Amino acid sequence: MVAAVLFASQVQAQQDTASKSMDEVVITANKYPQKQSSTGKVLTVISRQVLQNNTGRTLAQVLNEQAGVIVNGAQNTLGTNQVLYMRGAGAANTLILVDGVPANDASGISGEFDLNHFSIDQVERVEILKGAQSVLYGSDAVAGVINIITKKQQSKRAFNFNVVAAGGTYGTAKTAVALSGKSNIFTYNLQYNKLRSDGFSSAEDKSGNNHFDKDGFNQDGALLNVSAKASENWQLRFFTQFNQYQADLDDASFMDDKNNRLHNKNIQAGIASIYQFGRGTFNVNINLNNTRRKLSDEKNVPNDPMDFDPYNGLYKGKTIFAEAFTNINLAKQWGLVAGADIRQQKADIETTYGNLGSDSLKSTQYSLYASILLKQLGGFSAEAGTRFTHHSVFGSALTYSVNPSYIINKKLKLFANIASGFRAPSIYNLASEYGNKTLEPEKSASVEAGLQYSHAMVNVRATYFNRHIKEVIIFKSTFVPPYGQYINADEQKDKGAEMELSIKPSSQWSITANYAYVTGKIYSQSPATQKDTSIYNLYRRPKNSFNATVAFQPTKAIFASIGYRWVDKRDDLYFNPDTYQSERKTLASYYNLDIYASCQLHRVIKLFADIRNVTNQTCYDIYGYNNRRFNMMAGVVVNF
Repeated sequence: MVAAVLFASQVQAQQDTASKSMDEVVITANKYPQKQSSTGKVLTVISRQVLQNNTGRTLAQVLNEQAGVIVNGAQNTLGTNQVLYMRGAGAANTLILVDGVPANDASGISGEFDLNHFSIDQVERVEILKGAQSVLYGSDAVAGVINIITKKQQSKRAFNFNVVAAGGTYGTAKTAVALSGKSNIFTYNLQYNKLRSDGFSSAEDKSGNNHFDKDGFNQDGALLNVSAKASENWQLRFFTQFNQYQADLDDASFMDDKNNRLHNKNIQAGIASIYQFGRGTFNVNINLNNTRRKLSDEKNVPNDPMDFDPYNGLYKGKTIFAEAFTNINLAKQWGLVAGADIRQQKADIETTYGNLGSDSLKSTQYSLYASILLKQLGGFSAEAGTRFTHHSVFGSALTYSVNPSYIINKKLKLFANIASGFRAPSIYNLASEYGNKTLEPEKSASVEAGLQYSHAMVNVRATYFNRHIKEVIIFKSTFVPPYGQYINADEQKDKGAEMELSIKPSSQWSITANYAYVTGKIYSQSPATQKDTSIYNLYRRPKNSFNATVAFQPTKAIFASIGYRWVDKRDDLYFNPDTYQSERKTLASYYNLDIYASCQLHRVIKLFADIRNVTNQTCYDIYGYNNRRFNMMAGVVVNF
């Protein structure tokens, strides 16, 4: 445990050795496949094997156990809004990618993508890239990016059939069915997922006698990936994903609601072209992302004192993304990545309080970027790049990055990253009833440095980071209609450290652990004194968090693991309806103990059981809302 607090590891399949993980091929770091040891960026890979060993859980729950990542809502009822904080940064400052393409909700206040839209069974692997990455990925990549890589064909056979069926506590049932295969020219993967749950009350019943109802969840999702070899050097890929879910909601902290519902749909479709030539590749991506959220809270429960404020809202967002880029090997040690992209967003919003059409809720971004890479010159590698972005409303932004690294004796890697980032105001920030078209983008400057040691059975990494964001976008209340407006006002300063460890003492045992520390304050100038005042504002984000897993695989057929997660106390802001004032509340620290086991009964049949919060801890991630107590999922996986 002490060693785990001091160091940290790449997330990897339990059966992989630590030395192999440092040479794993990744794609997110520099936009083309390369060995992980050749980049100085802080990159974590959640492999397919790790995801398979978490079949009973959601993608948000798995992300929630990675160093420096907190997903607020991952332990609440299914359908709860998943708010992802990376290294303490606000949710809008981490960019979600799907197969390398940005994904977001154009109709949302801050535009972040809803992680509820992806089933863990649809995901091949996840690559988490930390630090400012706006040079390669543009807006929102201030704290980092999370690349969700979807499943392609399952094997080299012409036909494969896969079924997952599971059930568990809270009336939860899950089914996933997949067909995949490969021919001389085509590969395909077609998948359908179903998840439903009776759930439990989202809001906590403080009195214990108000008979709060259960908040259920019902989700359907489908995924199709098709690749075609147009010629010896040219590959085309088509991707589409559809997901819809309905979730029951409560009004607020400690406030039940028996008829408040959210119906959320997301459709993504994209075409990718990859052409290989003598010294590199030329890539084109075109993607469409449509979201539709409907909130319905009718006052149709007579004499219910907890049912108030009827509300209806329909939020529709559309994002079109197009990109062309190339990576070229200029010489043995030199490489170039250069490209251009365009992002167009539109939204329509209809609510009880008024309508906002796409004529005003729209924006366009154009970007050009380039990055030079120096690869393994006597152990030294480096990357330096810049991006120019022009936005149709606020104008232009320029970002840069410099990322050197050095490997000593093929075991110890020293790395650093000096980079800037930006987050463009959402179209809601710019053009809603609270909008402000004079908003500037949030602009960040960050520094990170660390070391990684990988040898034989041990892999350790330690990282320090410091991030400063200017022109932070905030909501300022006013005394005249519409009683508020978005403005650029403050500065955010965050810093912290992450330590990761993986050990494989034998072919049967493996240990992974990570520890993260983060702190931050927002700085505002007092109108009265013209002096800066600072407030610790990382609400719902712990200063300290720790995760550890011990895995045991005595045979190829049997696997078992035990996991431990500890989260430090956190502050939360609670709006008290009795006083009409916001109050700071402290959420107590907590731990969870989890157990997983699987048994391969036959070549095509595997049984698994996933038990969470074994000791039935009472814990909270949001003040006034319940977390899951003891819960489990068990099921069968069939592969033909």
